[in-house]
Amino acid sequence: VEPPQVPPPDASERIRELEASLEDSRRRLLEERQVNANFEDLLGALRSEIQDHRNERDNLRDEIVPQLRARLEGLESEAADLQKLTYENTRMQQELQSLRNENNTLVNARKIQLDMQQQQMRFNSIAEEGWAANSQVRVGLTRSNTVARNSISGAPRSGSRSRSNSLKDKESRETLADRVKDVETQRDALHRALKSLLERQEYQERENVKRIRALELERDRTQSGSPRRMGYDRNVWRLREEINHLRRRADEALLQKWQCEKGLGGLKMDLDRAEQETSSLRQLLQEHDIAIPERGGGRPNSDARQEIQATSASLEKAYKDLQATHALSLARIERLESRRKSSQRFSQLAVTNSETEKAMELLKQSITDAEAERDLAQRQAEAYRQQADALQEAEKGYLAEEQNLADQLRESAARIEGLAGQVQQQLASNGTLRERLAEAISRGEREQKASAARINEMQSKLKSLEDKLMTAQQQSEEAVSRHEEEIKSLRESHNAQLQRMKNGLKSPNQFSPMSPLSPLFAGKSPRLDRTTSGRGMSISQATKTRSLEKRVEELENALSDADKEMQEVVGLMNMAQIEVMELQSERSAVYPL
Repeated sequence: VEPPQVPPPDASERIRELEASLEDSRRRLLEERQVNANFEDLLGALRSEIQDHRNERDNLRDEIVPQLRARLEGLESEAADLQKLTYENTRMQQELQSLRNENNTLVNARKIQLDMQQQQMRFNSIAEEGWAANSQVRVGLTRSNTVARNSISGAPRSGSRSRSNSLKDKESRETLADRVKDVETQRDALHRALKSLLERQEYQERENVKRIRALELERDRTQSGSPRRMGYDRNVWRLREEINHLRRRADEALLQKWQCEKGLGGLKMDLDRAEQETSSLRQLLQEHDIAIPERGGGRPNSDARQEIQATSASLEKAYKDLQATHALSLARIERLESRRKSSQRFSQLAVTNSETEKAMELLKQSITDAEAERDLAQRQAEAYRQQADALQEAEKGYLAEEQNLADQLRESAARIEGLAGQVQQQLASNGTLRERLAEAISRGEREQKASAARINEMQSKLKSLEDKLMTAQQQSEEAVSRHEEEIKSLRESHNAQLQRMKNGLKSPNQFSPMSPLSPLFAGKSPRLDRTTSGRGMSISQATKTRSLEKRVEELENALSDADKEMQEVVGLMNMAQIEVMELQSERSAVYPL
């Protein structure tokens, strides 16, 4: 008996490979989900840290930094005043020391001059006495009184000594006169420097007094200002607060835009990874001879779906092998049935043998005289009987074996029929799974293309809105700076006018209360609806805060739309992942490990 043929192992190997690939893709999907969860946790932690840093930055910028700046300015002003005072003190000490030195030099010069005058007088008196005594003897011109006196005395040594002494005295007088002139010039220069310093100090005191008066006038004017002026100042303060708020909102919007761009980059990376997975699935389907539609934008019609059928050569080959095995098993069962019929015929022959035995017994009774023949017939009958018994036993064993083999063949045929039904069912389920997987792949590719296009569009839109916001913010800052400069110039001119008016109040000319030059008239608030350059406009119109606010709102709306679209893209990707997992679960249910 030939053993039943086993179906080829190609189908089971392919099934195992597909199950292994599905397990690998499932494991990678779980890893990707875990990585995404870790990144989301990390992103939440980073956002909380960024929010804490932002709050700390706002606190430092709004409270601590202004306090530190005020303290720093106060310390700098105090340090400057202290440095100025130390400089003035050292300069005054130097000037005092120089004046003391000059005074000492002048006193010494005066003493030297008095001594020289006394010596001069003494020398003159001596010369006059010698001239009166020797006037009759002296003949010709003499160089000096001392020379004449020495020449009359006739002593050459004493005359030369007196001449050298007179020359030394003359040189010492000239040097002393030069030193006195130098000291006088230094004294005059010091006096002039001291006078200029005093004038400079007086000028600074006058300027400080003017500034103090201007600040006092400004304080009085603000304290006794009109409600309209106070409302105007309040509006200006409110507008500045609004501008600062808009700046903060613009900074926050730019930060959100940066975060949105970062999220869009992450989505792009996820889309690229999903595209790689889709291409790997497509290659896997092509490797296993599963027909899938080409990458196109349109949907396949009903005819195309009917044409997309199971083309797995290995499964069809296995099915044909099962059919051939089933046919062989049926033929073998027929042969066994024919053999069983032949064994039944042999049993009938055995029955005829028993009838012959009966006939032989009759012959034994009838032929008593033929003992030799009877013994021979008995021996032959006994041999025949033993042979028939052996044949019956062998036939029974053979029939039992044949019956067992027939039962086994029937069971194998039933099992083959069940396997054929399972193969047909598996082919049908594979066809449905293939169609669903092909549709999911094509839909995923279309959604990936649409998501990439939307991401690029959102990035370009965010870039244009950022440029518009920066332009509007720059224009508003320029307008605010120009307005502040105009206010500063107007305030300076107004302070100068108030100073002149206050100085004019000290004059004896008194103005009437309603006079244009009266300070009461100057306390009125200016007309803001008309200006010298034309019709007046509000500060909000001048600084274009509305346009900046509009741009900020547009950027915030665009960011909210981008967040919504990102959530939609993430939802679509999650749906695609869920569909892939469902397909994998169905495949694992069909092919359990």
